Amino acid sequence: MKEDPVSRAIEVLNEALERDPKAITRLVNQRIECNHALAAHASIQAQVVEGVARVGVLGLLNADLGDSPSGVIGAKGTLEGASGRFVVVKRFVDLRDGKLDVLA
Repeated sequence: MKEDPVSRAIEVLNEALERDPKAITRLVNQRIECNHALAAHASIQAQVVEGVARVGVLGLLNADLGDSPSGVIGAKGTLEGASGRFVVVKRFVDLRDGKLDVLA
């Protein structure tokens, strides 16, 4: 049976994480300032904090691979309290497991 694209992406992300957890944690934590047109995209996940829009790699991956407004790929790990950034990403997970999005 052929894997679906989300499962394959999670597999590759976890393989990369095993090889260099520090680099992958830094990459996931990286949020680049973007304009509000990108932040307002229907499926790209971006954050606006204090008027500054930012986008990261998981926001783009979720837009490309997902069909859920809240994302299909997530990361689990240890978070820094104040910033919400990862101290270390422990693994990438499939957010579709046990989830039901309700669209009005």
